[in-house]
Amino acid sequence: MLILEFPNERHRAAYEDMVKGWRSVETPTSPGKLFAGKDFDEFLSIVQREPAESDPAKVPAHLFFLADTECSKLFGAIQIRHHINHPNLIETGGHIGYGICPSERRKAYATRMLALALPEAKKIGLSRLLVTCKDANVGSWKAIESNGGVFERTTFDEGQLARRYWIEIT
Repeated sequence: MLILEFPNERHRAAYEDMVKGWRSVETPTSPGKLFAGKDFDEFLSIVQREPAESDPAKVPAHLFFLADTECSKLFGAIQIRHHINHPNLIETGGHIGYGICPSERRKAYATRMLALALPEAKKIGLSRLLVTCKDANVGSWKAIESNGGVFERTTFDEGQLARRYWIEIT
């Protein structure tokens, strides 16, 4: 069964396998916190303290793994930001950042992960989410639209055309 889980010690081996596989195919970028730190211990320390982040230059966020409870495998991760009152987030970063390991793409995991994240976003007090993706990433914008994302407009993100969506959490 697929669930979202906050990173913890029992994810060590699965995390290391996922990140190694990811990096063997591409330079990973999203969610950025998934690749924070030089090793699992530093990564875990960063993500466990982040939801209570008190640095005004940083936005508090929760990172969750998309995990399979039956085989202890991780497929990707999603980061839910508590607000977007930050120059990088208000236009292109949004409330959500997510990524699926390259070997697991095109299997609807992003759609499922985003669906599982909506109740988590509601728990932290969000009722409306800005979710963005590169225009060329058809799989991502289909995942967003499948979860109620309403297209707002295009913009530019790092020189590439990007799409902005809003999702109302009911």
